[in-house]
Amino acid sequence: MNAHNPPESRRGTVLFLGTDAALSEALASHLSVYGLTLETVQSPADLRRRVQPPVATPSAPSPCDPGAVVALIDLRAFPNRDAMAGLGLGGTTGQGPRLPLVCLGPASDLPQRVAAIRAGAVAWLAADLDAQDLAARLAAVVGPADGTPERVLVVDDQPVSALFAARILECAGMATEQVTDPLLVLSVMDRFAPDLVLMDLHMPGVSGIELTAVIREQERFADLPIIFLSVELDPERQLEALRVGGDDFLAKPVQPGRLVFCVRRRLAAARMRSQGAAVTVNREHLLARLDRLLHSPAAADWVLIYLERPGQDAPTQARLAAAVAARAGADALTVGVGEHGVGVLMRGGPERCYAAVAQALGQGVRADLGTDGAEVPTFGVGWCALPAGGGESVTLVSRARKAACLSLERHQGRADGYIVAPPARPGDDTTADPTLAAIKANRLQLLFQPMVTLGTAAAERYEATPRLAGPHGELLAPRLFVPLVRLAETARLIDRWLLTAGLDALRERHAAGRPLDLFLHQSIVSAADDTWIQRVRDEISARDLIQCRPTIQWELADMENHLDLAVQRAEQLAHLRLRLCLNGFTDGDIGQRVLERLPVAYVRLTREWIREASPDRLQDLVRRVHGHHALVIATGVEGPEAITPLYCAGVDLIQGPYVQPPTETMDFDFAEAVG
Repeated sequence: MNAHNPPESRRGTVLFLGTDAALSEALASHLSVYGLTLETVQSPADLRRRVQPPVATPSAPSPCDPGAVVALIDLRAFPNRDAMAGLGLGGTTGQGPRLPLVCLGPASDLPQRVAAIRAGAVAWLAADLDAQDLAARLAAVVGPADGTPERVLVVDDQPVSALFAARILECAGMATEQVTDPLLVLSVMDRFAPDLVLMDLHMPGVSGIELTAVIREQERFADLPIIFLSVELDPERQLEALRVGGDDFLAKPVQPGRLVFCVRRRLAAARMRSQGAAVTVNREHLLARLDRLLHSPAAADWVLIYLERPGQDAPTQARLAAAVAARAGADALTVGVGEHGVGVLMRGGPERCYAAVAQALGQGVRADLGTDGAEVPTFGVGWCALPAGGGESVTLVSRARKAACLSLERHQGRADGYIVAPPARPGDDTTADPTLAAIKANRLQLLFQPMVTLGTAAAERYEATPRLAGPHGELLAPRLFVPLVRLAETARLIDRWLLTAGLDALRERHAAGRPLDLFLHQSIVSAADDTWIQRVRDEISARDLIQCRPTIQWELADMENHLDLAVQRAEQLAHLRLRLCLNGFTDGDIGQRVLERLPVAYVRLTREWIREASPDRLQDLVRRVHGHHALVIATGVEGPEAITPLYCAGVDLIQGPYVQPPTETMDFDFAEAVG
């Protein structure tokens, strides 16, 4: 294969190891737009020689080839699952490659993806990505086009250690600032605006773990890479540092080459998220960010804007997403959603300005797309304000999409906002209510949210929750339609649908050889029916799920007035070998009575109670629940800083946007979450 080398390289060379000549030719052309050249290498040995020259020294900590800025490996040329290991590029257990490594391969090839991570890859890209998008992502890995050095804040109370790390990074072309008083970090961050923080663990006044927790509490630093550099060798303390929000942990003394590699790798990954957000961040990342914002005081400053376009042309969507990301700015989060949409979460100022912000974004994107000579795709623009006092990300995205669909239908080029209808009240005539009509028409959709253990077992557990599909795909969370369900006495319809839909999903997983524990909610209203137990048994038998039974969920709030009925039904569930989970559990009197009378397998604590409870109170409740041989689930976990107190209190399972928001599929990687 011939190397593609344009006459001048302003930013450096991409080393490409692969056998796809057509891709190489097209990629070289698109990279030239970013001032990058492409050079193909003939074998893994050639790549090793270019990527890993002799080990770095403090005076020369950046030993990679002067012209090489990123290595791209097309793993389709290496069908063997051990291909990455055979390349001998090092990775997480060694010094690692001396420049960012990007892998191209099938998205479904999990063993190869794991091997790529072990080799130190900063990104795994789908093999069907077109050359234009691939070039954009590689350019994002390389760094700023204007050559501005990236900024690293070194936080260490020992001046000599801080100076040593700073000099190593400066010799590698980065700008640094040192902070030896950890209490000054936030003010320095506001002034210096670092791209990465190198954090010591043990410091007077405030530890690196505590300081990281404070940093992560602020939305503007949610994705800022933080690498711990410390003499701490205790694995539990290192794990605590990562749980609170650290991205890597390096033990002192660290070899200069290793330090430079880790910093460069994290900077490259951050650039992939920010500069390439339109095509690198997935929908789950958007949902997780939304969930964090919805429960923070900063929610009022943000708006969700959605662009909906007809057709199924993936390159067009990628082009639209890239244009939106460029217009929205570095603070925004831009994501391709589904096959037709682009969502962007950005600062919108006062609520009265949201319409103007969305309108300006749509007009700007249309103007930008028209400058390259290509046809400007038709799209609608919708926006939705973040509700004060909470909400749900899935519902918010669907509402913004509904507004975008209306904008698209009207063909006026105007941005439309989602208007929240007033909730039904007791005594209202709900016979003509569109929400009630949707319930009676069975327009429900099942979403799944994983629960991961804080221990070592990697059992797969999901909670199945219904969403009501309104016009234009709007998905309403249960709390938005359950009050109407109660008014209309249609709870049994919801329960029956959820039971059958959940068991169907469970059967599919069981047939595929991937059994799991699926939590299905049922109301006490349904349980009061004498035929309910028989129906549950018949539905399970009809799907041959004797060996893969669900866990039934009840609400603790319903137990106070129906405890005797619950005890009777719980005994019948136990005969069917069905376990029981209680939602909304607290340490009140009713919770204690339920624990004493019901054979409960799980209790789920609410987000609100966890926030209000002191560490001692939380630990005491967990201890009492464990005394009744039940496991404790903490829901609403929004960030890594929330995990440490839960772990210390003995909580068994966590659930929430930090783990993964509710999604349509059960594809969460439990092994990676535990590891």
